[in-house]
Amino acid sequence: MHATKLTLLFSLICFAGFAQKKKYEVIEPPSKEIGDVLEKRMVCVYRNLYTPEARLRFFPFNEYKKIILISFELPEASPDIIIYDTHKPLIKAPYKKEVDLALLSKTQKLDQTRIKEKKILSAFEIDKLTDILYNFDYKSTKSYKGLRIADEGYSCYNPRNAIVFLDEKGLIAEYIEICFECHRREESSEKIKTGEFCTEKYDLIRKYFYTAGIKYGTSKHTH
Repeated sequence: MHATKLTLLFSLICFAGFAQKKKYEVIEPPSKEIGDVLEKRMVCVYRNLYTPEARLRFFPFNEYKKIILISFELPEASPDIIIYDTHKPLIKAPYKKEVDLALLSKTQKLDQTRIKEKKILSAFEIDKLTDILYNFDYKSTKSYKGLRIADEGYSCYNPRNAIVFLDEKGLIAEYIEICFECHRREESSEKIKTGEFCTEKYDLIRKYFYTAGIKYGTSKHTH
């Protein structure tokens, strides 16, 4: 079975007994046959449901016209960085997640010193991006024997790329941060519409970045 992580969305709880106590039913993992069927339904199919004009009505494309692709490298954590806490003594933090300064922060300017590559998108390139996001969809969204699956990616997260939307002042308005290696992403707002991430969607976007000249994080040499 493909390494895609399968999340089973079904209830494990049933109610029974005179005392009205909860009983927990032991659910066996899905069979290989069920997993294979569900996995096949997750593959991407080009549906061409949205015209170029319709795609531009999705947030944040409908509000921000300056869109850039970037690649960046997270700084290495230093054991000498001091973390201040009002309730505890000063401590040293060797963990990257505790000392990283966010590159992508809304209403801030991009730190150009931390960007490896960037590409300002033309209208044609924005059209290609929205075509990938909104016109590629699951082959099927139907459940199979009561089960559905979702691709949550892998447990790692080491983002190197992002789609950044700038406002009229050149500040970060919204962004979609992506880790192509781990098949995971983070959006700056719940309002952002990214379309369905069927199995090949990350690879389609990765190739889009690479074709646009963003090599870091999209090439096998940086994985």
